[in-house]
Amino acid sequence: MEIKQALEELNMYRKTKKRMSYIKERIAELQDRIYSLGGATENLGVQGGRASKEDRVIALLDKIKVYRNDLINAEMYSLCLQNDIERKIYKLREPYCSVLRGYYVENKSYERLAVEMHYTFESIKQIKRRAVNEYSKLPQLYDNEYYVNI
Repeated sequence: MEIKQALEELNMYRKTKKRMSYIKERIAELQDRIYSLGGATENLGVQGGRASKEDRVIALLDKIKVYRNDLINAEMYSLCLQNDIERKIYKLREPYCSVLRGYYVENKSYERLAVEMHYTFESIKQIKRRAVNEYSKLPQLYDNEYYVNI
């Protein structure tokens, strides 16, 4: 596996977590809109242009339901992906294992890793670069086809 592919594989988990955050924000926004419904005249997909308050609430609840289903799917995908990536990361020796896990799985910054591990900022960046190189020598994810096709 090339280094570029290794980085893509490692970044899949971070992207999934960002997607989950986005979905949670959208759900919160839609719930706020339900509670703040007043005399708004926006069309939420209900035929006829103007919708009654009940129709607008139902339309918002339907959108929330779709987002919640997406969130459940993203959480399941995230758990499986985290398990497979961690399984590969744990095959590496220290400090590579700790840096990759901290950066990609726990979403820690370089600065935080440097403080926690008692290294300099530049050392953490070098360790991460070497760790990704070592990670790229491992075989691809067990279910790589599953993760790519979702």
